[in-house]
Amino acid sequence: MKAVFLEGVGKAAVKEVPTPSLGVGDILVEMKACGLCGSDLEKIQGEYTAAPPIIGHEAVGAVSAVGEDVEGLEAGDRVFPHHHVPCYDCDYCRSGSETMCPDYRGHHLDPGGFSEFFRVPSWIVSHGGVLSLPTSMTFDEGAFIEPLACCIRALDRLQVDEGSEVLVAGGGPMGLLLVQLLPHYGARRVIVSEVSPYRLEFAGRLGAEVVMNPLEVEVPNEVYRLTGGRGVDIALLATGSSRALHQSVQSVRAGGRVGLVGIPEVGAVLEGIDALVTREVSLISSNAATERETRRAMQMIEEGSVQVEPMVTHHVPLSEFSRAVGVAREAESMKVIITP
Repeated sequence: MKAVFLEGVGKAAVKEVPTPSLGVGDILVEMKACGLCGSDLEKIQGEYTAAPPIIGHEAVGAVSAVGEDVEGLEAGDRVFPHHHVPCYDCDYCRSGSETMCPDYRGHHLDPGGFSEFFRVPSWIVSHGGVLSLPTSMTFDEGAFIEPLACCIRALDRLQVDEGSEVLVAGGGPMGLLLVQLLPHYGARRVIVSEVSPYRLEFAGRLGAEVVMNPLEVEVPNEVYRLTGGRGVDIALLATGSSRALHQSVQSVRAGGRVGLVGIPEVGAVLEGIDALVTREVSLISSNAATERETRRAMQMIEEGSVQVEPMVTHHVPLSEFSRAVGVAREAESMKVIITP
């Protein structure tokens, strides 16, 4: 079978390798679609080290085979397998920090979601990490379950208040999922800042009331003008840009909150942190998601509460993975889906 592997910084190669064999409790999934995520691009560039160097986690497909002792799943089932699952029993899990569980990143899709077939280990299967896709849901839609779940977790941690005004910094796939989610959390107005005119147009179509390009305006000044000099209640960083992080902190009102959803660049420094204290601005980070959020994400996609298919701009076959990476890095793309 074909599968993508990292081969040093800046390079990912498609290789022919044996199809994974199954152990007790494992399942084998034939990949039908796998979204190319910003964290995949960061791993390829050696800029993301918080998880094992395995790429491809927004994967969905059909069960090809099941190992011994697997119950409730059989060949042909359409599934979303979550790539990481916590133990739900340790101190981290019991305190609500499940994605910090020592077991969370100890198991992953083998050899990764960018494969014609991949093994889902028994830990993930037995801990509820495999969801059956609704018959009405396309594989493209299913590929958004994981990223949408991450956004849901972030907004839950931020505790968005009814009537909030929100700035979303970054108009890529995660930013536009947040744009669509925020009204469901009671946000009154959503503002998006993004350097790509192509993505700004997407943001306007998918629900942003105001869009602005930080290359053309000073974002904090424009935000304060729009909010009568007050600032937004919440700013969400949906990019790794240090400049966007600084602008987000400057754009929130006194007592406001900044949510870190995108992963800042390695070694990123935030200047002027004294203002966090003097203006009582809270930084709240969120990392990944659990099955609590993946189930909610799947339901929202099924119900049409969040429109994800319009965000798919490119389908690229696995054999042309390097081209997909190039497309994903361009300013005129949104979600790139890898197909077998």
